[in-house]
Amino acid sequence: MLKNNNQKMSTGSNTQRINSMDALRALAMFLGVVLHAVMAYTMTPFENFYHDPHYSSNIYDVIFFVIHTFRMQLFYLIAGFFFRLLYFRIGEAAFIRHRTQRILIPFVVGLFLILPFTNLPLTAYTVTGGGQHLTGPDVSLILHNIMIWRGPVHLWFLYYLTLFYIIGIVLLRLKLPKLPVAIVPPLLLAGSFVSLLLFDTYYIKYTPGLVPKPNYILYYGIFVYAGWVLHAHKEKYFPLLKRYGLAFTATGLAVALLIYYNSTAAGILLKSGMTIATVSLVLGFLGVFLRWVNAESYTMRYLSDASYWVYLVHVGLVYMMQAWLGDTNLPGILKPVLCFIVPVAISLLSYQWFVRYTIIGFYLHGKREKSNTEEHKRVYKVSTSKS
Repeated sequence: MLKNNNQKMSTGSNTQRINSMDALRALAMFLGVVLHAVMAYTMTPFENFYHDPHYSSNIYDVIFFVIHTFRMQLFYLIAGFFFRLLYFRIGEAAFIRHRTQRILIPFVVGLFLILPFTNLPLTAYTVTGGGQHLTGPDVSLILHNIMIWRGPVHLWFLYYLTLFYIIGIVLLRLKLPKLPVAIVPPLLLAGSFVSLLLFDTYYIKYTPGLVPKPNYILYYGIFVYAGWVLHAHKEKYFPLLKRYGLAFTATGLAVALLIYYNSTAAGILLKSGMTIATVSLVLGFLGVFLRWVNAESYTMRYLSDASYWVYLVHVGLVYMMQAWLGDTNLPGILKPVLCFIVPVAISLLSYQWFVRYTIIGFYLHGKREKSNTEEHKRVYKVSTSKS
């Protein structure tokens, strides 16, 4: 009896921790929507991206910078955490099939179906002179231009995630000696700093193309490995992260802002500061979520499931909103808010109607059955309409 109770307690504890990591993964996805939503309103325009001609504010430069400081690093750390969890739970062969279904196939399909839609709003805006005309040749030119290869755009993270799985499985087969647990935290700091030295800038730029870049693999690979170790030694690290999560978050935010407002400092100082800010924010958000966002929640699980789809399809919707709102007299401060809310709302509705219980949902997160509550509502509506 005692043994069974202990097993239940252990299972519950593990479930809570996984809930935290699921929520963090969803956060990383939704922060990506925020990041893309504010890009049109920064003081410094982004090359090849729409920039609102009537409204911009430095606050969006700050928001973009802070999010960009840690978001992808956090995502890859979480990916490393689930990499180990799933690999040892189901075995190598099943893991490869699972990741092929959830990552590789959505990536390949997305290149042909999602990217043209992503390119459509800005292409149409440019070809039609901001919607001033739409002729037959315009339509032909739009259809031609949206199929032009511009790299994997926001789908690049799936490509590199696939590469990390391949590299990880190869290293596992080599059976390399394990590093001492105590060396991992300094390795995260030192490794990310050294790999950051391989970049021309003190922050990580978007990586276009399908040719793997060694500096990107090394840099993000450090965080994947950190996630792997975190799962292996979660009993040791989780309590520490919970205790110091807020302190890490505050430190990371302070250092990130210090870097932003002193971006003309020496490159080595900026890269040192960026390393501290990134690692602090990653560990800080981990600690905060482990401590306060660890309860079983249908809403959180739903958003976690939906976040993958939302991120895959949101970019074209965000671009469409930015181009449309740019020609309106709407108060500027509302524009980035709407560029986040509307695409997320449309993405969530499309997820509920066309993804969650369909073959698309099966490939993104596995089969989902309608809950008793949803079924009850459906039956109630049918019986009501008949009566």
